[in-house]
Amino acid sequence: MKLRLSILAATLVAVILILCRFNPVEYQFFPPCLFHRLTGLSCPGCGMQRFVHALSHGHVAEAVSYNAFLPFVGVFAALVLAERTIMHGQAQQRLRAAVEGRFATNALCIAIVVWFVLRNLLGI
Repeated sequence: MKLRLSILAATLVAVILILCRFNPVEYQFFPPCLFHRLTGLSCPGCGMQRFVHALSHGHVAEAVSYNAFLPFVGVFAALVLAERTIMHGQAQQRLRAAVEGRFATNALCIAIVVWFVLRNLLGI
């Protein structure tokens, strides 16, 4: 489990460093969104590469303009990561119940669907 988590963390750091160095708008070696290419619609994750690049350079407003939903997903992912790696005892159990419980799971799924619909209806 810890090895898998370490590999995941190292991969994530490598991807962030690559996105920090190379702007996805300027370099074509980044994979395009297959869903967007096939349908013309933006998936909930569209703009993620540009978001990370802009955020890594301190351009928060620009990052949010690429995908306004990612800060919420980032907070949720940070809570899950904290629960799995650094928390112990009752605090870990309470956080696990909060972020992995039925309410949080359903709320996240609903939020993703709502974001998908809104961003395509409003052209966000």
